[in-house]
Amino acid sequence: MDKTLRDKEIIVNHRLALEEHISWGKSAREILLGMSDGIITTLAFVAGVTGVIHDNHIILLTALAGISAGTISMFFSAYLSMKSQKELFENEIKRETREIDEVPEIERQEIREIYRKKGFKGEDLDMIVDRITSDKEIWVRSMMEEELKLFPEDIGRPFFTASLIGVSYIIGSLIPISPFLFLPPAFALILAIVTTILVMFGIGAIKARFSHKSWLKSGLENTSVVMAATLLCYVIGRVSGNILSF
Repeated sequence: MDKTLRDKEIIVNHRLALEEHISWGKSAREILLGMSDGIITTLAFVAGVTGVIHDNHIILLTALAGISAGTISMFFSAYLSMKSQKELFENEIKRETREIDEVPEIERQEIREIYRKKGFKGEDLDMIVDRITSDKEIWVRSMMEEELKLFPEDIGRPFFTASLIGVSYIIGSLIPISPFLFLPPAFALILAIVTTILVMFGIGAIKARFSHKSWLKSGLENTSVVMAATLLCYVIGRVSGNILSF
């Protein structure tokens, strides 16, 4: 096999493996993001409501209304954000492709300058520039990544990603409200807090795999956020109830 073709095959295989890994990692992070937001928001909400209202039916109804609003907000926020990012990326691809067609020498010089700053020189630099600029697809992608710092792996699929986050938000939200289905409000809140702390600690430990942090530290950070949000909302609920004489 020709050395150039072999090099290109190695590059392509490496990129495919990398994209598969990044895609899986991004999906996992999106699931954890949606679940974490759903758990924290819903627990904080029911804690605040429980500080004022002592009827399970009302608590559940208001919580479900809050979950619905939160899910819709998460879905559309994620969708619009990723759609805008994807449109920006596609426009930049068109621009870079047009510049390579119209002013190839300038774009070639930009590639040379990028890799010169990385420490390459002489024959090594010439070889890299020749390899990259010999394939238009690789050339465009290199300009996107090296010059503009835009990576296709970060774009994803807007509708799929937004749906994944929305569904994860709902699943996470069900954890804090489940105890209110069969326990009085005071006991339900305690069980909801304990369950949520355990789940959030687990989520923090899993997130540590992506951030390369200590699983214990990540888990404790998650639980501290939950406890602070819950306590704050409960206090606000109690104070509001006293002021309004509920």
